[in-house]
Amino acid sequence: MLGFMMRRSLRRMLSFTALSVAIAAVATTTIALVLTARVRADNDRDARAFVEEQRIADHITALTYQQQLDAYRFLLSADSGSIRRFDAKGDVAEAEMRRYLFYTLSTSARLQIERMRELHQAFEVVAHRGFELVKQGDTASARLRLSQLDNDAAQLDDAVSSFLQIRLAQHDALEEKNRSIAQVVRTILILAGVALVFLAMGIARSVSRRVLLPLEHVIRTTEALKRGNADARVGPQEYDELKSVASAFNEMAEQMQLSRDQAEMQNEELRESLEQLHVTQDELVQRERLSAMGEMLAGLAHELNNPLGSVLGMAELLEVEVQSSPQPEIRHLESTVVLPLVREARRARDLVRNLLSFARKPVAALDHVSLADTITSSLSHCAAAFAQSQKNIRVSADAELFVRADGVKLEQVILNLATNALDAMKAGGGTLLSIRAGGDSKTVTVVVEDDGPGFADPHSAFTPFYTTKSSEHGTGLGLSLVQKFVSEFGGTVSATNRTPNGARVTITLTRAEAPVVIPAAEPVPEPSNEVAAAPRGRAPRVLIVDDEPALLEVQRRMLTMAGMTPILASSGAQAMEIIERDPPDLVISDLRMPGEIDGRALLGWLSVAYPPLAARALLVTGEIAHEMDNALPVPTERVIRKPFTLVEYRERVEAALRSDER
Repeated sequence: MLGFMMRRSLRRMLSFTALSVAIAAVATTTIALVLTARVRADNDRDARAFVEEQRIADHITALTYQQQLDAYRFLLSADSGSIRRFDAKGDVAEAEMRRYLFYTLSTSARLQIERMRELHQAFEVVAHRGFELVKQGDTASARLRLSQLDNDAAQLDDAVSSFLQIRLAQHDALEEKNRSIAQVVRTILILAGVALVFLAMGIARSVSRRVLLPLEHVIRTTEALKRGNADARVGPQEYDELKSVASAFNEMAEQMQLSRDQAEMQNEELRESLEQLHVTQDELVQRERLSAMGEMLAGLAHELNNPLGSVLGMAELLEVEVQSSPQPEIRHLESTVVLPLVREARRARDLVRNLLSFARKPVAALDHVSLADTITSSLSHCAAAFAQSQKNIRVSADAELFVRADGVKLEQVILNLATNALDAMKAGGGTLLSIRAGGDSKTVTVVVEDDGPGFADPHSAFTPFYTTKSSEHGTGLGLSLVQKFVSEFGGTVSATNRTPNGARVTITLTRAEAPVVIPAAEPVPEPSNEVAAAPRGRAPRVLIVDDEPALLEVQRRMLTMAGMTPILASSGAQAMEIIERDPPDLVISDLRMPGEIDGRALLGWLSVAYPPLAARALLVTGEIAHEMDNALPVPTERVIRKPFTLVEYRERVEAALRSDER
């Protein structure tokens, strides 16, 4: 009985011991789990907090640099929208800094936040002072003031970095504390394992294998992530608790990587924006230069064309007089002196006109243009030159092809390409110019080919002033104008060499529908081809108004040679006096003249006082670009372009005298 009781007592003791060990084991395990959960929670919370703080810091820094960019944009364009965006981003940055105050921070961290706010406020004060200077028109002072933003932004960036360093130190301290707790947990588990070695060896090994090792893996992964290995992740886990830890850790790592990628992307976008800003600025500067060049050439054209017109006119008059001279020595001067003089004067005229065409701004006057008709019209101007040089032209273009273009400029494009091909074939061999056109529902392609020597450098063919011709035969602007006009049409142009020889220029244009044909109105009687007879049987009296004595003399000689009676006036006021005394049959006036009464004012006075005379008056101008910017007060057929030739001048005058508008 005693033995039984002893056995029961032993059994009870063993049971009690087993129960005690079990309770101790349960208690130990419970404590370990609680501490582990706390460490995990602290790690998760601290990691999330640090990631959020880093995101806020990156956002503040990005907003500051965006504010700086808005400030520079305002300096460039003085757009009030830039100020609004600047202030809106500043408000967001201030709100982000205030969010830090809701975190559990050390005193040093809170002081650093206050410093960040002070620096940001100082940054905005400097920027607004610069805005005020821009509004006052003091751009130089504003630029100097806004240059301080670089230093202020850098100081704010340093302050944000210092704050993150403080928080990182706190994070490291907390992490160290958690590691210490984890070490305690491991120690408790080891002691418990030693105490229960005979009873719970399997449990200890299981705990060591299935709990401690995964935790160590998490720690190693954390350290790898901290060292910069962004791809470090916790592997698959068996138990739900460890799965949660691994999942939370991997999510944290993903968020950190995402935040880093977003920050890098924002930085890259900022860099691209700055580069684009520089590119845009360079383009604006280039456009301003071209605009200034165009304005300068437009103003200079009148001054250049006046003496050039005098030289060309005198040279052609001299050519006529030399041809009619009975002396062979004088007639010999035609080929040795006069013709080179006329040729060089015409070349100078073409150079001035090409420069003005190249420099003036494009005007959107696109229409539905028949490609076949344009090619035919263009080639009619150079067909004689091709025939004289024994060169052939072959054209293949569907009559139903229409493109969006300016008809006059497209005709100039084809003419420039044809004349270039003719010059190349005359200089280097070749007999055939081929122009073919085809397309689809959206585009039309025009291919211009010759069998000449080809381009010396196809890549430089469209460069302004680039030419392989001699100075007598080219200015280097023909193909540049081709590229400029095609670009205005919204098309493209390229140059290549053919195999085995020859040049090819390919133009791509936007296809257009055929225009709707409107039935013609009642036919208008053709004007009489007879020159209107002058009153009282005398020759036509033509009043010439020009402030340039040389041009007055050139026109006087041209009219006298044509059998007309020229009357000269050096100003608009003098012309009005002559007209009031005895109205002439025709008035030819320069458009730009000094004084209050220029050609436009004189024409306006004629329209009121002498309407029939105003209806047939001619205007002389050297401003080719003028018709693109301000409409001339007369039709194109009543405009004489300086420098004019003898044939051009006489044709305009005789056409005006034949007019029925008396």
